[in-house]
Amino acid sequence: MKKGIFILFVILFSTVVSAQKTGEVQMRYSVRGNTVRIVFEASDDLIKNANTITSLSSVKIEFPYAVVIRKQQEFIFETAQRDRFFGISLKDVADVKTYKLYSPARIVIDLKTAAGAQKELPARPAAQTPPGVATPPPAEVSKKAAPAGIQALPQPSSAPSASSQAERPRKIRTVVIDPGHGGYEDGIVGGDMREKDIDLAIARDLSTALAKKGLIVHLTRKADQPVSLTERIVFASGKKPDLFLSLHASSGDSFAIYTAPEDTGPDSTVKAYSISGRQTRHLARSRSLAKALAASFRNELKTGTVLRQLPLPVLYSMDAPAVLIEYPSPATVTYDQKMRERVVRALVAGMAAYDE
Repeated sequence: MKKGIFILFVILFSTVVSAQKTGEVQMRYSVRGNTVRIVFEASDDLIKNANTITSLSSVKIEFPYAVVIRKQQEFIFETAQRDRFFGISLKDVADVKTYKLYSPARIVIDLKTAAGAQKELPARPAAQTPPGVATPPPAEVSKKAAPAGIQALPQPSSAPSASSQAERPRKIRTVVIDPGHGGYEDGIVGGDMREKDIDLAIARDLSTALAKKGLIVHLTRKADQPVSLTERIVFASGKKPDLFLSLHASSGDSFAIYTAPEDTGPDSTVKAYSISGRQTRHLARSRSLAKALAASFRNELKTGTVLRQLPLPVLYSMDAPAVLIEYPSPATVTYDQKMRERVVRALVAGMAAYDE
């Protein structure tokens, strides 16, 4: 009895102390071209346990306990704070990316302003950028030639002009490939061929081909191991990709490419994974990618390709153009080295066409 009372006292005491705890957060920002970088620097526990939710209209940060925000004067966006919650109202923003860094611990938020809005943003001196955070180079520096890549996949400039943004809104640099299944999940089986093995083999071959073109490629799994849906989503989101490709086998004899539909509807499972509707602003580009890949499959493999929309959590949760690709069933097609090379050629050509 006494032991139970003691444990309850410790829990209540810890709760009170936590409620009274207040942290300090240093907030800085810098502006270069059409890029606004906002940095929140604080103790490791504050940054590690903070949750960030972003959209094109706002940034919301929930810290683990109450904080005091020390920010620069004349910040370019409106802000609001209450206890451990801090919000930024955004205006004329075309893209938002956020990530955490450590040593020192900080949350970094990169905003790409819409074409024509840059002139409204006051330029800040480079010295405002905190130590350890790389500042995007000015436009005149970014003119250096990009490394050799897929014929239509140049390295992105850090500060493109408004006209180049309008002409070439898609720039591929980082790709996440998601080989389906793995471990105890075999997927579709055809003879002695298992979907999980084919997924991984194609993903590895594609990764090698893209890496040779100068792209950064990440695989959600690199071996025959089980990876949960949540782990795939968290891993892919953390890499901030420009494209996301999920590989699976079809039960039929043709290729199928899936994109997220316009409306999630009443499905609670989809809504649970639809983090702030991340995929919504990428739907047009996801469908452009799907069409380009479908055309490439038809040209390279002379087979039909079906385009479908399906409320898949792995697609809805991606803050980047995202597609799920199903290749013909291993029960009807043998995926030897030659066949995999044809599939990879089609994928690379489709990505290049998408970026034209």
